[in-house]
This record gives sequence, C-alpha cells and structure tokens, in this order.
Amino acid sequence: MQKHITPRASLISEYTFIAYFFIVSFFPFDADIIKLLCLLTFIGCWVTKMLSEKKIRFVKTSLTIPILSFFLCSLIASLHSVRIRYSLGTIESDYLEYFTIFFCMVNTIQGQEQIRRIVKAMLITCGLVCAYGLYGYYTGIAIRDERLVATFEYHSRIAKYISLFLPIAVCLFFHYKNVLTRLYLVILTIVCSISLILTMNRTSWVAVLVAMFFIGFAAQKKLLLCIFVSVCALIAIILPAKFITHAKTVTQVNKFFDSHKNEILGERFLCWKASIAIIQDHPWLGIGPGKKNFRSVYQQYAETIRHAEKQQEKETASEPSPETKAKKKMRVRNIERLSHAHNIFLHIWVETGIVGLLTFLWLFIAVFYASIKSWRLSKAGYEKALLMGIVASLISIFSHGLTDSFWKKPEALFLWYIMGIVFVVIHNTSKLQTNESVRK
Repeated sequence: MQKHITPRASLISEYTFIAYFFIVSFFPFDADIIKLLCLLTFIGCWVTKMLSEKKIRFVKTSLTIPILSFFLCSLIASLHSVRIRYSLGTIESDYLEYFTIFFCMVNTIQGQEQIRRIVKAMLITCGLVCAYGLYGYYTGIAIRDERLVATFEYHSRIAKYISLFLPIAVCLFFHYKNVLTRLYLVILTIVCSISLILTMNRTSWVAVLVAMFFIGFAAQKKLLLCIFVSVCALIAIILPAKFITHAKTVTQVNKFFDSHKNEILGERFLCWKASIAIIQDHPWLGIGPGKKNFRSVYQQYAETIRHAEKQQEKETASEPSPETKAKKKMRVRNIERLSHAHNIFLHIWVETGIVGLLTFLWLFIAVFYASIKSWRLSKAGYEKALLMGIVASLISIFSHGLTDSFWKKPEALFLWYIMGIVFVVIHNTSKLQTNESVRK
C-alpha cells in the first residue's frame, strides 16, 4: 500500500505546484480560494506521505535554521509594530505562504523527472504570460502608463518575473541538443526579451545584462556574449527612439534630474533618506512587516525631511548655487505613498530591525552558497545547466533589490519556487550519491 500512496502523493503535489504557478502567473491578485486549496493540497500530500511511511518526514536543508530565525525575528518585530494585527496578518498571509511552498516542495517532490516537468511548465507559463503581454500591449488591454504590464498591475512586477526565468531558459538552451526544444527556447527568449524591453524598466535591463554576462563567463560561452552584444546592437537600430532614449538614462544620471514627468531619482533619494531616518529611530525591531506600516510611517518622515529642506533653503536664501539648482531638479512635487523602501536591505531593516536584516542576509547567503557549490560540483548535464541558470536568476533579482523590493507578492512566490527547486536538486543529488556508495 505504501508503495502506491507515496508516489501518488508526490505526483499530486507536482501537478498542484504546476497549477499553482500557472494561477499565480495569470491571476496574481485574484483566485484566492483556488490558491488556498492548492496550499492545502501541498500540505495534505506532505502529511499523506508521512502517514504512509509512518515517520516524520522533514528534509533538513541549510535554509531551515535561517528561515526559522527570520520568521522569529519577523514575529517579534510584529509584536512591536505600529499595527500589530496587520503585521501578524502579513506574516500569516505572505511569509507563511513562502515558507510553506519551500518546505512542501522539498519534502514532496523527488526525482529528476519531476523537476524537469515543473521547470518546463514554469518556462511555458512564463512564455504564455509574455505572449499575452505582447498581445495586450498592442491592443491596449495589458498596458499602463505606456508600459507593458501583462497579467500584473505594474511594469516592475512583470519585469522581475521575466528576469527570474529568462536566465534559466538561456542556460537550458545550451544543454539541450534536440532541435525542437532549442527552437522553443529561442522563441521563449525572444518573446521574453521583447516583453522586458516594453516594460521600460531600466533596473531589469541592467539586471538581465549582469545575469547574461555571468552566464557567458561562467559557461565560457564566448558565442553567447557575441550573440548578446549583436542582439543589443540590432535592438538599438530597430527600436523606436523613445526606448533608446530611455535606455541611455541608465548611464546618463543627469537624465533623471531632468525628468519632470516622474522625477524618479528625486523620489528614490527622498525614500532612502526617510528610510534611514526611520532606521535611526527604530534600529533594533523596526516598524513591523507590511506595506501599510511603511506607507504611513514613510509619509510622516518624508514630510518632516521635506519641511526641513525648505526651511534650510529659506535660511540660506540667496543666489542659488549650481548644487542647489540640481537638488531642486531632483525634488519631487508631491510625496508619493510608497509601500517599500526601494532597496531590499533598507526595506528589511525598516520592517524587522537589524537582527531581522542579519537573518535575511544569512538566509540568502546560504541560498547563494548552496546554489553555487552544487552547480560547481555537478557533472555536466541538466542539473548543472539548471543550477547555473538559477544562480544567474538570483544575481538578477538581487540586482533589482538595489533600487526595488522583491520581498512581496507575487514576486517572492516565484523566487521561493526557484529556491525550492535548488534544494530539491541538492537533496536528490546527495540521495543518489548515498545510494551509489551503499551499492559499492
């Protein structure tokens, strides 16, 4: 009986993970009941496997202690929060979901074939989302502020989504020899790349650029770098002038200062100043998790900073210096109601304090270390290509973190999917090595 129940529970869990990923990709802010049913199914499969095997099944990973430590820090910060019930609700609805996905994947998914099918389904879903985004961009149903948003509310969210899966597709292209599979991966890469360009998200452009250079040097694929540079040059010729102008502002900081429409850098600087001021007043436990907490507290601190700057201007009222003129250009007219600190490290520090930040860093250093170590020790094959792509994806998402936050739904859900896959691969590899040593 056990021989039948365990594989079936694992298979049901696999199909549910694929379905959940598809639902979150196409309905990131809806279908809550279906998502809850999927989560309950994950847990149910895990419990079923334990009952059938008549033992506690909990795969220990190098992330177990960091996750529990970060969870505990977040819980303590919530009890010290400006909105205790809201912060606890954020932990329940967000953090528990992230960790549930990770632990259920590690404890229910087993075998290389299951990983292959899940990754394949994720890449197909990503391609479908981007294809819908391209259709919606030109028909006007998936566009906001002249930027592609696809199934997501904001351009930055679809940009981070693409940044996570595009490097994996590129790495797997070099692994597969089948012509049809390679053709599909080429089409997927082109569709995702065009979609990424249409988001007009400069951070994502830079993040993917960094990831591609990492892949080129790590895999010693000079051809990839040549193709990538050639494609960039071709895109520069084909794209409309507004995209090229937008791209140039990545290296021309003064373009930010001249931006009267969005005044992006001015808002970023004000946000960072306010975040540092919040940290100075709440260094140890932060203000508690949750975007509403940050939004209300940031508003107060930003107003105070703005008022102090105006007072300083009045006191030194004279012929404005070139530096003062530059600062005025940077300044935003209205203080936006931001929900995060536009920097992942400041964001975590503001929400959970210094101890929370340290456990967060511990968590992701452990992820990077495990991913890189496993990739370097893997023999040439599917796992090695997949792990290289995942390392590139992690580099890409952390590049985003310098000017944005990825610690929120739905971006964080996709990230935890990838992290779960890493540790399933690691667990399966160690299990195979153990079995081989026993046979010898």
